[in-house]
Amino acid sequence: MTDGYIFEHRHKGNLWRLEVQHFRGRTFVNLRKWYADGEAWKPTRDGFTMPMASLKTLTESLLAYHGINLPEAFLPGS
Repeated sequence: MTDGYIFEHRHKGNLWRLEVQHFRGRTFVNLRKWYADGEAWKPTRDGFTMPMASLKTLTESLLAYHGINLPEAFLPGS
């Protein structure tokens, strides 16, 4: 089941979509390349899926890469 997408990026006629999904009682983040099929978008096999818990680590890494301090909500004890 898909909760919805968090982020979309169009590139060379395709769509890259980051979305939250539930499978067998677990929550995952799915980054997948989609292609246009008429009026609809369909997923390809290109991309990856990771546990939702890894999204926090990915977010922290991206913020650090860009030199952005972590928001207080990300800090332990907040």
